[in-house]
Amino acid sequence: MKKSILLKGISLVLVVVMALNVVIPANPVEAASSNIKICDFIKLLVTAMEVEVDTAQTDAYLKAAMAAGIVKDEDFEDYNEYTSRTDAAVLLNRADEYLHGDTVDAKLLQTVLEKRISDINKIPKEKREAVAKTYAKGFIVGKSNGMYIQSRSFKGNDYLAAADAKKIVALLKNTKGRAKMSPDGQLIRTTNLPKNAKDYPYILEAFPNSFYEMKFMYQRATYSYKPVEGEDYARPTKVNETMSVLETDKKGRCVYIDDWMKKVEDNLKYRLNVNYCTIDNTWLNNLRSTYFIYKTEGSNKKTTDDIKEYMSYAKKNQVVIKCPIISVEPSTLYFDDAYRVRVYVKFKISFSGERKPLDKLFFVRQFVSLKEITKDKWFEGVYDIELATANGNSNGSDYAVFDDSLNDYFYKGK
Repeated sequence: MKKSILLKGISLVLVVVMALNVVIPANPVEAASSNIKICDFIKLLVTAMEVEVDTAQTDAYLKAAMAAGIVKDEDFEDYNEYTSRTDAAVLLNRADEYLHGDTVDAKLLQTVLEKRISDINKIPKEKREAVAKTYAKGFIVGKSNGMYIQSRSFKGNDYLAAADAKKIVALLKNTKGRAKMSPDGQLIRTTNLPKNAKDYPYILEAFPNSFYEMKFMYQRATYSYKPVEGEDYARPTKVNETMSVLETDKKGRCVYIDDWMKKVEDNLKYRLNVNYCTIDNTWLNNLRSTYFIYKTEGSNKKTTDDIKEYMSYAKKNQVVIKCPIISVEPSTLYFDDAYRVRVYVKFKISFSGERKPLDKLFFVRQFVSLKEITKDKWFEGVYDIELATANGNSNGSDYAVFDDSLNDYFYKGK
């Protein structure tokens, strides 16, 4: 009797174990049914493209896709695998170019490849251009990297969900339904807009309303006369109207604006990334190049000497400044006797000893006014940096940083 009971117990255990082995899949990810297979994605594309399909053939949709150049022989080994976001982008871009041609501007494509997709290096080189084009056209715009971040993560190795596949394939014909992208490849926001949205050419998804609603410099001034837009000041939407004396493109926008933005970004990169152990002549020269270069050696020497004086102070007081985020947003460029562009920065500072004067801890040619800044604590700021020239005959090529003030008095936060 005892032996019989024991055998029954062992049999029950075996049944339970076998049941558990059946219920729990070896790889839960692969067991998910929400992802779309490559063959099914190809069928969606071919159907949406309305290309001719001979349904009497085996693998009719695959053959139709190959005939149209949407799929190539070397693309896949197994069409029953799930579709990655990268492979979906490649196929989708070919389908879109089949229908509409290559519509992505070369400059925009380069900007997206260099600045807008943070994980582009994780995508195979031969597929990056297709991914960037799909991104630029508003098909697949990836995931946010956080507020004020001007790039997004594509996550190309993730599988594409079937529901998402149907949505993006529908955009082949429904071009108005695609995500709105800025001329430099950033996602545009169309809802919950700032109060003064009309002052800007567009509002970006990655920037909060407070970034836009901070007053322009000309709004802070007191005039003895009524200022005229286009002459005394200009909002970002009207700033091109002030550039007629500069070298401009067909839209009336100065062709050197990208260079201006680079100077502002570099200026902040060097001023807000300081290590007393490593700052040297290279750091000095790089920072100096962001400020205006005068024709007279005396004027140039003053700026250089000021930087050298700051370097000595930083070394003596063991100043370390770290700034992982610098976002210079060209769509905020406005005019107020000079040109100003709005920037966001996040930084923290450390130094030896007790609290010290801010205008000593930071290199600044104008002034610095930071509220509640604490040693070794992260600090966020939004500033309007001025670009100007001392050359009355400038075509815009020599514009550089003039007013480099770090003044957070006007920024109200998120």
